[in-house]
Amino acid sequence: MRAIRYYFWCFLALWCSACSTPAPEDFEVWGVDVSRHQQNVDWEQVVDAEMPYFVFIKATEGTLIIDPTYAQHRKELEQSGITWGAYHFFGHRTSGKEQAQNFIKTAKLRKGNLLPVLDIEMHRFMTDPEKMVREAKAFCREIHRYYGANPIIYCSSNFYETYLRKAFKSRDYTLWIADYRRCPTVDWQLWQHTDSYSMEGIRKKVDRNVFRGTEKEFQKLILP
Repeated sequence: MRAIRYYFWCFLALWCSACSTPAPEDFEVWGVDVSRHQQNVDWEQVVDAEMPYFVFIKATEGTLIIDPTYAQHRKELEQSGITWGAYHFFGHRTSGKEQAQNFIKTAKLRKGNLLPVLDIEMHRFMTDPEKMVREAKAFCREIHRYYGANPIIYCSSNFYETYLRKAFKSRDYTLWIADYRRCPTVDWQLWQHTDSYSMEGIRKKVDRNVFRGTEKEFQKLILP
């Protein structure tokens, strides 16, 4: 009887382990995202110490703002061998189409770069959620017209569930979900699990992200 109980608890432990919530370390493909908050990055040191699979750089915000570190990050990443892409921070007071045009003109993405990213977050200027969705859709249409692909959608778990689930379904858009508490329940492909990761070559803390899939599957996020 004692032996039966032993094997039962061993089986239960294995079953619970198999069913446990995934942790960031369970995913092999990972990367970081940077903006003006991470200035003077030593990308050579980053590569030598702990080379990420990918990096996203903030390029633009709204219809006029350009991240002042974008050009430098881009130049150095092109020499680093790291796969990189760019993201746009959505402005809630201006045209989605014009925001996309600002991004396209600034980012200058090409074959081999990652898909464009639309970062949508809660903001004091978001007074009309339905208008936000319409303008975000307009942004995506302009991106698709130019690049031939929908952008990746970045947002928090709660923001997606509350405002975007109906209009931005995972079958149509790659979802990059920020959730620092647990693995998202949303059907995500990228998960930003922390905003306080330390890396050699980057003085300030940085966001760390994981990809749900293999290196081969990650190629689907690269512009053809």
